[in-house]
Amino acid sequence: MSPPASPDAEPIDTATIRETVRLALLLGAGPLDRDAMAGLHEALRGHVALLLPGARTAADQLWRGSGAWYERAARLDCITRQLEQPLAGDPFAAMVKVQLLARDCDWLLDQQTGLPGGTR
Repeated sequence: MSPPASPDAEPIDTATIRETVRLALLLGAGPLDRDAMAGLHEALRGHVALLLPGARTAADQLWRGSGAWYERAARLDCITRQLEQPLAGDPFAAMVKVQLLARDCDWLLDQQTGLPGGTR
């Protein structure tokens, strides 16, 4: 169960985040546009940065040492490391990176149940 959000917390704009994820997952459907990928990459990084603290707080509510805690902590650590990596120069590698970040963003959004705007 997620902790209650502070009264000052801004609601999470799930519609905008889901639209960004949708656009990122469609990248391979046409010519690879490096500028479009860079824009989506930055937008996704911002969304992930917004969602990560709530997901970490929710993970901290689990019993440390349980399988569920370990799996969630490992995924969150992986996402955090990916955020630190720049977008690849090769167009195909950049597309893959953006799409993987979009999937991580979507997963984080699904973890937000119970937080402001965090409904599925």
